Amino acid sequence: MLTEESTESQLDITEAEPRLPLRAADYLWRPWFAKLWWVAIPIYWMPAGGPTRIAALADFYASGYAAIFNIVFLPVTAMLVLGFGYLRRLFDENPPAELRYGRDYSVLRRYGLPHPTMDEFDPRSGPRWIGNRARDRLIP
Repeated sequence: MLTEESTESQLDITEAEPRLPLRAADYLWRPWFAKLWWVAIPIYWMPAGGPTRIAALADFYASGYAAIFNIVFLPVTAMLVLGFGYLRRLFDENPPAELRYGRDYSVLRRYGLPHPTMDEFDPRSGPRWIGNRARDRLIP
């Protein structure tokens, strides 16, 4: 006979929390370190040039340290680093694409030979090639 405790524990096991939909914003904007990074980028670049240039910081922006900071505080770098988590989850959740022919013919081909659909002497190439009997039926 089942008791209330065993049925409750079984319900907890069987009821899984639904995963939220995959959104890039959850990885690029939502974490605290992402917000900190995106706020730091304009703070770093504002005194670097233009009319807001600060003379006291000119030596720093001409140094070798600035070259490293320039890479770290580029928006493209932030997108790449923060996007890795998004791409990892994207590849984990989505199955790989199926092969067009149902199996990989490339393992049956020797190195240097064209793909079966591009080989005029391969029957799998279809009616693309002059001399193929199926091509003669397609062209009026």
